[in-house]
This record gives sequence, structure tokens and C-alpha cells, in this order.
Amino acid sequence: MHARESLKQEPSLHKDLSLGELLQVKETGTPDFFEGLTEDYGPVGIYGGHFLGQALAAALATVEEPKITHSFHSYFLKRGEPNIELFYKVTRLRDSQYGATRNIEALQDGKAIFQMTASFKTEEDGDQHQQPPADVPSPEESLKRRLQLGEEPFPFPMTKGDRVQMEWASDSFWDFDKSASPELRVWMKIPKPSVELCRRNRQVILAFLSDGTLMFNSILPYGKPWDSHRLTSLDHCTWFHSDVDPCEWMLYDQRSSAAADGRGLNDGRVYSHNGRLVISCQQESMLRRIAGENG
Repeated sequence: MHARESLKQEPSLHKDLSLGELLQVKETGTPDFFEGLTEDYGPVGIYGGHFLGQALAAALATVEEPKITHSFHSYFLKRGEPNIELFYKVTRLRDSQYGATRNIEALQDGKAIFQMTASFKTEEDGDQHQQPPADVPSPEESLKRRLQLGEEPFPFPMTKGDRVQMEWASDSFWDFDKSASPELRVWMKIPKPSVELCRRNRQVILAFLSDGTLMFNSILPYGKPWDSHRLTSLDHCTWFHSDVDPCEWMLYDQRSSAAADGRGLNDGRVYSHNGRLVISCQQESMLRRIAGENG
């Protein structure tokens, strides 16, 4: 399977739903057991961010206001199938006056295919510092450059159904360059929904976006996704620092800090348009060379 083929997109299963609507889960007759919509993201099955967003939505449905998410840690256990019903089982691990912890399992055919542990707290004032974002072309400049080159938007899985707009702020990974640094940067935002998003829904959308292009960073010095290596997300962690309107451009600044043992470790930070750090992410991905591909 070649890189372009692997990202080929078929029509959305829910073309009339916004991203926020797609990620909502609904109650079933069983307490703390929810049903989520699936989506067909092509040969990759169900995109990892789909699980991240819906699992967080399910957990938040069991957490009292005004608590919000401060972190989650997750494992991708098995490929998700778009044509099989998808459920989320939430286990209440801890509840206190100011915090809560939940375990969430995504289930298909009664088997766990994804697992998340998420933590929640009430917001408070505190000391602040952050790493600054990379100096990159603005989203308007990035869009203008793509249009001048006559290129179509890149078929990122998370853009399915035109629910997300993304533009490269760095070079893409179509052309292999063995001297390339393992770093990618993209601008991203969602169309403005008909109903204003609440703080919790904004966090759910950020969880969806956090998977993004993260796993592709570690392959850049060695080959091309699915041409030279097999790739898939193995685990994923995210920490929330501040609020943002996902309808405005955000910069996803990413890099790989290590590669070994058939795995790549990838780090990412999402910044608001004005440079405020919103979330930090880490993800380990498979980095397994395809037999016969020597780079």
C-alpha cells in the first residue's frame, strides 16, 4: 500500500454531521455505557482521534460540572471497524470535591479495541510558563502557497467530511529526504458550528485533533509511510493547559524525540493563533520497516 493510497478518502458515513456532533455519544439502558457513531476513514479503519474524542465525551458524561479534563492516557488495542457497532464502557475510579478519574474502554463485538484513563479537575489560577511555538508561515501564507502550486488539500484522515481544515506549515512527507529532521508542523481548525461549543466539547474536539500527523514524525529520516514502513499509533497521551476556540487556526508543532526497537516516540504541542500553549501530546507509534525496503 502506497502513502497516497493509504490516505484515500471515500464518502463520509455521516456527511451532514459536524465534528462536534459526530463525537457525541448517547446513553444506553446500562449505566455508564454509551454508544458512539462510527466513521469510515479509508484503509486505516477508524482514525485514532475518533476514539480519543468519543472516549473523552463518554467520560465527561459521568463527571460533574464544572470539572474539565486535565489529561488522558490511552492505548490503541485493535483496529476499529466502521461497519460494527461501537460502544464505550466507563468505570468510575475516583471522585472527590475537586477531581475525578475514569477508565474508558471502546468495545466492538464485546471486545476492547481501545482503552483510556482520563483525569478531571476544577480549574484554578496558578503560575504560568510555556515553550514558544516554532516560527512558521501564517495559515494564510500556507494556504496561498498551496493554491499557487495548484495542489489539492492534503487528505489527512481527520479532514473526512470536510469537518477539519488543515494546511501544511512545513514540508509534507510525500517526498523522502534522508537528511530531513523528524519534525512536522500543520495549521488546523474546524468550520464554525451552528451551535456554540462549550468548554467540554472544545476539549473533545482537541482530543480528536491531537492524534493528527503525530505518528509520521519518526519516519521522516528513514522512508515514507506505508511505502517503506508499517505505521500505526500504539499509545497516546495528552495534557490540557488552556482553552481555545477550535474554529480559529491552531498550530500543531511536532517532532520525534527518539526511534528504537521498531517504535518511534513523537511529541506535539498545539498552540492558539496568538501563540498560547493549549495542549501537549506524546505518542508512541510502530516504525517497522517493510521487508525488502532498505531505505
